[in-house]
Formats: sequence, C-alpha cells, structure tokens
Amino acid sequence: MEAQTARITGVVIDAANEEPLIGASAYIEQLKRGEVAGRNGDFTLDGLRAGSYTVRFDYMGYESRTEQITLREGETRRLKVRLKGESKSLGEVIVTAKSEARQLREQAMPVTVLSADQLAGSVSDVSDILSKTMGVTLRSQGGVGSVSRLSVRGLEGKRIGFFIDESPMNDHSDFIDINDIPVSMIERIEIYKGVVPAKFGGSAMGGAINIVLKEYPPRYLDLSYAIESFNTHKATAVVKRNLANAGLEIGGGGFYTYSDNDYTMESPYQKGLLIKRDHDRFSSAAGAIGIKARKWYFDELKINFEGLINSKQIQGVYYNIQHAHSRSKVGVMELELKKKNFLVEGLDLDFKGASAFSRYHFIDTAMHRYDWDMKPYIPVHPLGGEIGAAPSNSTLDKFHVGTKLNLNYILSARNAINLNLLQRYANGHPKDTLRDRAMGYKMNYDSRMNSLVVGLSYDYKSNNDRLLNSLTGKYYFYSMKTILREVYGGHDEIPIHLEKHYWGISDALRYRFMPEWMGKFSVAYEVRTPTENELIGDGYLLSPSGDLRPERGVNVNLGTLWDRRIPNGIFQLEVNLFGNYLRDMIRQTQNYTQTRYENFGEMRTLGVEAEVKADVLPWLYGYANVTFQDLRDVREYEPDSKAPNPTRHLRMPNIPYFLANAGLEYHRENLFGTKRTNMRLFADASFVEEYFYDFEQSIHQERRIPRSMRLDLGLEYSLMDGRIILSGKVGNATGAKLFSEFNYPQPGRTYSLRLRYVLK
Repeated sequence: MEAQTARITGVVIDAANEEPLIGASAYIEQLKRGEVAGRNGDFTLDGLRAGSYTVRFDYMGYESRTEQITLREGETRRLKVRLKGESKSLGEVIVTAKSEARQLREQAMPVTVLSADQLAGSVSDVSDILSKTMGVTLRSQGGVGSVSRLSVRGLEGKRIGFFIDESPMNDHSDFIDINDIPVSMIERIEIYKGVVPAKFGGSAMGGAINIVLKEYPPRYLDLSYAIESFNTHKATAVVKRNLANAGLEIGGGGFYTYSDNDYTMESPYQKGLLIKRDHDRFSSAAGAIGIKARKWYFDELKINFEGLINSKQIQGVYYNIQHAHSRSKVGVMELELKKKNFLVEGLDLDFKGASAFSRYHFIDTAMHRYDWDMKPYIPVHPLGGEIGAAPSNSTLDKFHVGTKLNLNYILSARNAINLNLLQRYANGHPKDTLRDRAMGYKMNYDSRMNSLVVGLSYDYKSNNDRLLNSLTGKYYFYSMKTILREVYGGHDEIPIHLEKHYWGISDALRYRFMPEWMGKFSVAYEVRTPTENELIGDGYLLSPSGDLRPERGVNVNLGTLWDRRIPNGIFQLEVNLFGNYLRDMIRQTQNYTQTRYENFGEMRTLGVEAEVKADVLPWLYGYANVTFQDLRDVREYEPDSKAPNPTRHLRMPNIPYFLANAGLEYHRENLFGTKRTNMRLFADASFVEEYFYDFEQSIHQERRIPRSMRLDLGLEYSLMDGRIILSGKVGNATGAKLFSEFNYPQPGRTYSLRLRYVLK
C-alpha cells in the first residue's frame, strides 16, 4: 500500500492587512475532504498520498482561491494563502471538516466540551454552567467570591486539574477562582474525566477542567456590564489592534467584580435564626496587556503582563464575624512560543514560561466578638481575634516560576509521539509577628518547593479512523524544604527536607463501530503530587504539611457515544460507567491553632452517568443528564493506628451521590420581522438528592443536606448581527431553599441583567 505521509500546511490571511482568517476552509476536491482554519488562521491537511491535488480556499465575504499542488511521498508543502475581499456573498461552501469541539469529543479519553455557542450571551458564571454538566458539581460557601469546590465524578478540590489554555492553575486557585473568568471571554470549556491529556502537564486525580479563552480577531472591541442581586456589579473589557506592517498584534483587557453578598439566610445550626450576611463584601479587579508577533522566527510569539487584586470579608455561619478579612494581589509575566516543523519536519514546538509574585494578607485583630444579637464578648485571645485560637495579622509572599515544554512529533499519518515537561518552583515567606507573640513561639517558616512532571505519549490512529489509541507514561518528582512546628508537647521545630519520585501510566482507546457510533475505554494509574498550597500553607490559618504523601489511584472508564445528524440538527447520546480507587487521600484537618492537610486513607468510587442532547425542532434545543456516584470510605483502620475504622464502608460525606439536570432553549432569528436580530429563551433545572455533610454513624445524628431542586430562567436578545446583546436571568426562580457543602445556606431567588457591545 502506498504510504500516506505527505501533508499540506499553512495559513489563510486577508490580502489587504494580513490578518488571519479564522474559520476559513481548505478543501481538497479530489478527496472530498476539508479543514477549517484554526485560531491563528492555520490549517493542516495530512495523511496524503503522493500525487496532484486541487485545493480550494473559501471564506465568507472573500473571493475563492484554488491552488494546484503536487506532492512527493513524505513531503510537507507550506502555503500562505491570501484571500481578497468581495462585495457579494459566497455561494454554498462545502466543508466536511468537524468543529474543534466535536473533534475533542471524539478523542480516545472521556471528555465533555461546552462550546462557545452554549456559552454565548449567558449571564451565568462558570460555576452555574459547569453545575449543569454531566458528572460535575461546583459548590460554594456563599455568594460572589466565596470559596468554591469543583467536583468531577465525586473527586474534588485540588484532585481535579484546573487549566487556562492548558496552563495549570491549581497552585494559584487560592486567589484566582474559576468564577473570576468572565464567560464572555471563554471560547470553550473542556471537562476531562478519568484520563487527563499528558500535554497539559501537571498531576491530577480523575479529571481536569481546561478553560480555553477566546482568540479575538486582530481588530476587536468587546465591552460588557452586568448588575445582579445583592448589589453585585461585573464589568469586562477587551480591545485588540493589528499592526499589519510590523507583524504585531497588541491587545489588552480586564474585569472588575464587586458584591455585597448581603442575602438573608437561616442558620443551619440553630433552627429559626435568620441571619443577614453583613460581612461578606467582595471585590476583585484584573488587567492584562499582551503583544503577539508572527513575522519573527517563531510562528507565534506572545508576551503577556497580568495583574490581579482582590479583597474579601470573612462571613461567619456558625458564629458572627464582624472584622476578619483578607486581601491578595498577584503579578504575572508570561512568554509563549509556537513553531511548526521546529528543527525537523513534523516536529511542533509549544513553550510557555511564567514568573509570578503573590502577596496574601489576612487580618484578624478584633478586640471583641459578637453573638447574633450583636452583644459583645471577649476575643479568642487576650491579644484579639475572632477565628481559631489566636489573632493574626499575617503576610505571605510567594515567588513562583513555571515552565512548560510540549513537543509533538508526527511520525506518519497514523502515528505521533508527544513529550511534555512541566516544572514549577515556589518560595514562600510567611510573617505573622502578632500570632507568634500570642502563641509564645514562632508559628510559620520559609518554605521552598520544586516539582517536575514528564509525560510521554504515543498516539495511534488507524487508516480509516476506526481505532484511536493513546498510551501515556508519566514521571513525577517533587522536593520540599521547610520547618514544621510541633503544636503539642515541647513545641519542637522539625526540619523537613524531602525528595519524592513516582511513576504513572494510562491508556485511552476509542473504537468507531459506525460513523456515528463509537465506544471508549480508558484506564489510568495516576499520581497527584501535593500542591504548593498544601505543602507550604498560607501563612495564617493553614500550616505547612511538608510530610504529605502524594495521592495515588486507579481510574477506569467504559463508555459509548452516539452522535448523528437529524433533520433539525444534532442528536447526541452518551453513557459512561466509571470507577476509582484512591490511596493516601489528602484532606484538610483542624488542630489547636491552624488547619493542615493530612493523608486520610483509602476511598473507592463506582458510578454511572448518561446524557442526551438534541435539536428537537428547528427552533428548540433540549438536554438531560443524570449521574450516580457512590464514594465509600474503605479504610480498615484509623490513620496511623490499628484501631478499627468506625466509618468503614460508609458513604463519603459532603459529596452528592445522585444528581440530574435538564434544560430547554428556544431560539429564533428576526422574530416579528425585526432584521438582524436573534432571540434565545432558556430554562435549566438541577436536582440534587439529600446527602450527608459529615459521617452519620447513628440514628441520633442529623448531618444531612436536604434534597434540592433549582430552576433558572433566562433571556438573550441580540441586535445588529450580534453587535449589541441584552441578556437577563432569574436564578432559583422558585425561591427554593438551597444548601451547599457543610450545609451552608445559598442565596434565594436572584436577578441578573447584562449589556454587551461588540465591535469587530
């Protein structure tokens, strides 16, 4: 059989100003197959035999262009295609290439993709969107800016990788929350379950969320402003300008969020006690500026400068807090380099490097505490404080350096290898002289952490795309140097200087039974190394845990995906069976003065999830999904002892085990004869069955979060072909009582309005 090793690659640009034409089509007439230009106008047509081809390039509003190309075996032909604008519209363009979202869904590993179409115009934040996704929950302890906990198939917190444009953010998630990212800036959200692609780098245990930010056109302006319940205000801005002659693009953007979060809640610990949340104010602001060059040695060179500041009051739920608050800020400098055919044909380079400085300040110095009737009483310590056992006026300075190198080498049309290296270094300097004085000894010490994760993948695709397999091996290394303070006994200082090495392996397979029906199987032995925050602490409430062991576990997934075209659009059905066995699970525990992370033991998960999506009518889209996840404590003994574990085989607390979502969307263009308009009406419902917020070991304990049903209603109306977008939402429209983790009350009915202006 003749080898299929030739390929055509290149970029499609505007002939007048050399701006990339994102979404342009490249179509080989002899093969009846095509490709859509990506985020930088680039395309690749691979797996070609030697011979002559006619390639047609099309883009709406531009004149078509054809190229006659003759390829030798193994040859790569690079093109720069310039299309000229035209006044009349094109006729029908035949494009058989699949969207990027669908290509991701058809990978070997189980993944859910929320595309830009599903996010467009939404006044929801990221947590609202994710919480309606199969197998995903995102719970918070309050309103805007509160601590949120992401869970994928019951595995939660830092076990789930959090990425922005494939850059790991887990170590920064304590001051950059997933809800800080405006939905209008997101191109798509990828949710990986069980197996995380090696190209992401880092370590995760059972899943990852990758938020892909929009690649804006070279000339662009996007402004939005939203007002929501509880005096919440959100503003975003993005501007981009192309300097065609210099081959540069300059862009900037930012967002601002403010909220009083002053809703009324009923105390979960004292029935009938209504509490006005009067100490939960939150504000956050971020800005970034970047330069992108295309005409230098690299296909793409980016330099970004970013900054973020926020402040938050600490709201009490168990008892009243009126003074404690926190402030944080971070500055980041990033460099990104991309080049196809780096050094040799078929080798693609993607490099990212970043350095950051962060400062976290926590203030808890009040000389009085108050009950819910505002009657004063003594602080936690003669020197003050409302939280814990001692006051605090702490500062934690951290210096971070991270580099990520990804090399993808295409051996042939059916074989490729990928090498990924992720290195991270952190140096933390905590200082809290007030707490040291209150306790009578030094509480926190400087800490240094270094980690390296190396992933090597081999990808195979059969000639007819029936079989796809990805085999990955990983090497994990981390080192830690700090001092731990013995809380009890003689308060001795314990030096910690350790180095750890681990290995992991995974395999993901996808088999296409029919063009529209495929099956997936994946198995992984993963290692999650402790994060910087878990090892170093935060300098005030969270003490270092330099002796932590990494989490290790086995994940298994067996699923099927049916994706077909129907007269009204698409029909998708997906079903997955999954399991997990986790060792050395890390959980947060409380001691006399601070909390710290410790290795808890073993846990196993068994579950099933199913989802259906369909364009029911030309103007009506619907979806429904259901998830059952049974997580059990399987420790035989209590930690570091031979005492029998009293909670063995009990369901793990604070994690929902049965949840379901459903929704409908009505959409019409030019309704009532109005030109260049589009309207969307949507309704989303979420159900969570009653579950425990702590182990319930007898009938006399009531540690349950009640069953809940939430209904959200929304409207989006766009004018002038999407230049002006008005949207509104009623959250929890029925006003149902909702509770989240640890039985924390959530806001009742909420309202949101947003105005967005886009100039392209």
